Amino acid sequence: MFSAKCKAHLNDVKETPLEHMAEALKIAIKLQLLVPVLIVHSVAPSLFPTTASVVMADILKAREKKS
Repeated sequence: MFSAKCKAHLNDVKETPLEHMAEALKIAIKLQLLVPVLIVHSVAPSLFPTTASVVMADILKAREKKS
């Protein structure tokens, strides 16, 4: 069902297909929730000055800890 490349990626990140899907969807939702924050920040830079950067850095740190 999965290509060798997909299986290799799942092995690299040490996740089952369902775990990987759940993690990817959680990240996608977090990033989508940042869109309004970034839009507000683009108009009023004093609002949410580091919110998006901090959330994205946290996502990356969490992924690094898993591998």
